[in-house]
Amino acid sequence: MKGKTVGIDATTLEANAAMRSIVRQDNGESYEEFLTGLAKESGIATPTREDLARLDRRRKNKASNKDWVNPHDRDARITKMKDDRTHLAHKAEHAVDMQTGAVLAVTLQEADQGDTTTVVETLVQAGQNVAELIGTEAPDQKSKMHLKGIEEVVTARATIAARCW
Repeated sequence: MKGKTVGIDATTLEANAAMRSIVRQDNGESYEEFLTGLAKESGIATPTREDLARLDRRRKNKASNKDWVNPHDRDARITKMKDDRTHLAHKAEHAVDMQTGAVLAVTLQEADQGDTTTVVETLVQAGQNVAELIGTEAPDQKSKMHLKGIEEVVTARATIAARCW
């Protein structure tokens, strides 16, 4: 492993938690209870499932992580998957040494956060791990690691110069 050029990428993983079990963060009300309350406020005294579905289709910003949480997996975030469906998910982000393919760091991120936000934490973890590896090399042998640490980061969309370590 060299530790000079690092590639960082992320994968969104569907959480083992159902969207139908989300509750309001402020009062613990279920999604169905919330919709029933909205229906009653709009004049539907005893809403049917069809009434609730119709009401729900017309609403914007239906499932916000600010308002909703899954009580069984509080770390899971509401997010759109690549197939355009909305699920509860996690995001695993990994950093690898581009020369050898060795994994330098893996972090678990909130799935609703963009890569440009989460890449910093993964890069810091990778940098710390590279620094530790440099420190474990025998002083009397030629170093196999790049002694200046991480100098370049390659992501899915851009290359960033990173002279932080």
